[in-house]
Amino acid sequence: MESPIFLRKCSCCRMESNGLGIILFKYADWLQGVGYCRDTIHQYTQAVEHFGFWRSQAHPWSKNVRASEVAEFLSSHLACCRCPLPASKTLITCRAALHRLMAMLGSDIRCSSCLVRCGPVGSLVERFDRHMGDICGLSDATRLYRRRYAREFLEWRFKGRRFNPASLRFADFLSYMRVRAPSLRPGSVSVMNVSLRSLVKFLEFEKQCPAGLSLSWPKMPNWKRAVPPDVLTNRECRSLLRAVDAKRAAGQRDLAILRIMLDLGLRSSEVAQLCLDDVDWHNGTLAIRANKQKRERVLPLPPTVGTAIAVYLRTGRPKSNSRRLFLCHRLPVGHPASVGRVRSAVRRALSRIGRPRGGPHLLRHTFATVLHNRGAPLKEVADILGHQSIDTTTVYARVNVRQLEKVAMPWPGVQL
Repeated sequence: MESPIFLRKCSCCRMESNGLGIILFKYADWLQGVGYCRDTIHQYTQAVEHFGFWRSQAHPWSKNVRASEVAEFLSSHLACCRCPLPASKTLITCRAALHRLMAMLGSDIRCSSCLVRCGPVGSLVERFDRHMGDICGLSDATRLYRRRYAREFLEWRFKGRRFNPASLRFADFLSYMRVRAPSLRPGSVSVMNVSLRSLVKFLEFEKQCPAGLSLSWPKMPNWKRAVPPDVLTNRECRSLLRAVDAKRAAGQRDLAILRIMLDLGLRSSEVAQLCLDDVDWHNGTLAIRANKQKRERVLPLPPTVGTAIAVYLRTGRPKSNSRRLFLCHRLPVGHPASVGRVRSAVRRALSRIGRPRGGPHLLRHTFATVLHNRGAPLKEVADILGHQSIDTTTVYARVNVRQLEKVAMPWPGVQL
């Protein structure tokens, strides 16, 4: 009954003693049967093993795996998990693994997502999300992070207590940040701080917490503006394009993605949302219909970008009914490529040229810097990038050495 994927006896013994038992081995065989690679099977099995370990303690008398248990594990347990290794604690991995488990067991995987929103905390977070989208007009990516930190804080604050937002005080948020901040990077701490302040403003808007609570919120310094943005050199750009294997179908897709980002400066979310109908071959334009500011814009289609897209469409793109431009070449084959897959394609290419810490925004910074250095005014750069405020684009003026030399004053006492 043991799956041949797990060769170590210690792993097999650990899985046999898990609360799910034989289901873990069936799950690994099922993943292998539908085409998942060995590394993914190991990650997903460890995530389900973590769920089984928690379930044996939280619901020891439960016989069948229920969607409510999956929802409780994802929404409540992971935020404050202290389980020993090799427990997988990444939300994205655990959610994907458990959805696959529910699919194998024949359960409706959508019900677990609905149950995550149940209860007073889930109801409040859902209203908070609608407020951010309908009134504040925030993008999906921004709302995702703010929902996450709002849910984590509320579940931490009212765990085992009566849910009462009116009892919130600023000291509660400080205590939570002291607990949560050590495990985050400085940038993530800043995002968490802004997210919690946004939650407080929403509670003030609904009159569910003391008025004026958001006025005592500290403002964190934006250290990103302290130094000019990191950009790629011309040599690194050429090496980046050569680092992709254009003979493979997935390589042709990645090459088209890199071309779009280097020559048009699109965000990874905008690249993932591109459709076949957005490419106007007759007029040579590319329509960006979904962006961070929810504003459409039309950009010229450079020949390099058009050629890369055409090659991918002719020889690389899998057969699919989807109208999305870029698709998955691994499971699920033919489905639209997510933002995460676009980011992964860029990061893989950057790591091959010695830039392991780079990401999609590095290519966006490079495009804006090159465009401004060629004489394009900041207003034109802002329009192409889709910036709502030109102040966001002024960061690129600090890397335009040619224009800085023209306005530089001579140093006193030095004859040039």
